[in-house]
Amino acid sequence: MKKLNGMKSGFSSLENKKLKDLKSIQGGSYNVKSNVPAGEGCEEYDTYTAPGGTYIGRITVCSPTATLN
Repeated sequence: MKKLNGMKSGFSSLENKKLKDLKSIQGGSYNVKSNVPAGEGCEEYDTYTAPGGTYIGRITVCSPTATLN
């Protein structure tokens, strides 16, 4: 296995610091697909902090080939 010592200088000082407040790390969100039509090639999701958690907002995800009118 190749040693990664040469990469050590490539990281920024911010990346090398240890986190002291682990509460500042936010995990992933929980998305529920909406049944509201969002246009051809698009889907809307309601976003929550966790299953049964606090509502964050709504996101729209469209296919790269979708055309918006």
